[in-house]
Amino acid sequence: MKTQKLESIAKIEAKQLSQSIHSLQVNNELLHAQNEELRREINPARTRSSQRTTLVTRDGDDWHSGAVFISPRKLRTLRARKAVEQDEAEQSRLQKTHDRELKAAATAYKKQQAEEAKVARQLTKEERDRERKARAAELAAQRALKKQQRDAATAQKSHDTPTGSKRKASHKAARIPAKRRRVVAAASRDNAGPPAASPPPKRSLRGRNIKTPARYK
Repeated sequence: MKTQKLESIAKIEAKQLSQSIHSLQVNNELLHAQNEELRREINPARTRSSQRTTLVTRDGDDWHSGAVFISPRKLRTLRARKAVEQDEAEQSRLQKTHDRELKAAATAYKKQQAEEAKVARQLTKEERDRERKARAAELAAQRALKKQQRDAATAQKSHDTPTGSKRKASHKAARIPAKRRRVVAAASRDNAGPPAASPPPKRSLRGRNIKTPARYK
C-alpha cells in the first residue's frame, strides 16, 4: 500500500516536471522568434535618405569630438542591436535558469527514486522477517506437538507395563499349581501299582450272570 502511494506521488511529480520543461521550451522558442524579428530589423530590405542628427553612439565606438552625426537608419540599427543584446542576455539568463531547474529536478528525481528504492527494500526486508518468524513459530509448534505426542505415548506405555506384568505373573502362577497337580497325580498312579481285579460276576440260581445296575456299582 505504501509503495503504491509513493509511485502515485512520483508520477504526479514527474508530470509536473514535464509540464515545467514544456513551458520553458515554449518560452525559449518565443524568445528565439523575437530575436529573429530584431535581427531582421537590423538589416532592413529598403533604404531611404534621411537628414543627419546629432547622437552619441555606444561606448565601444571611436570618436574624438563631442558629437557625432548619424542617420535615423543608424539610430534604428543601434537600437535594434541594443535590443538584440538585451534579448540575448535575457535568453542566456533564462537558459541558465532553465538548466538550473532541470538539474534541480533531476537531482530531486534521483533522490526520490533512491528513497523509493530504500522504502521498497525496507518493506521487502520486513516481509521476509515476518515470513521467517512465522515459519520459525510453525516449526516450533510442530516440534512441541511431536514432543507432546512422544511424551504421551511414553506415559501410556509406562502405565500399561505393570498391569501386563501382573497379568503374566498371575497366569504363570495359576499354571504352576495345575502342572504340579498333574505331576502329583501321575506320581500317585505310578506308586499305586496295578489296578485291583474286578469282583466275579454274580450268578442266579440257574447259573446266569446277573448284571448289576450302574448306580449300585
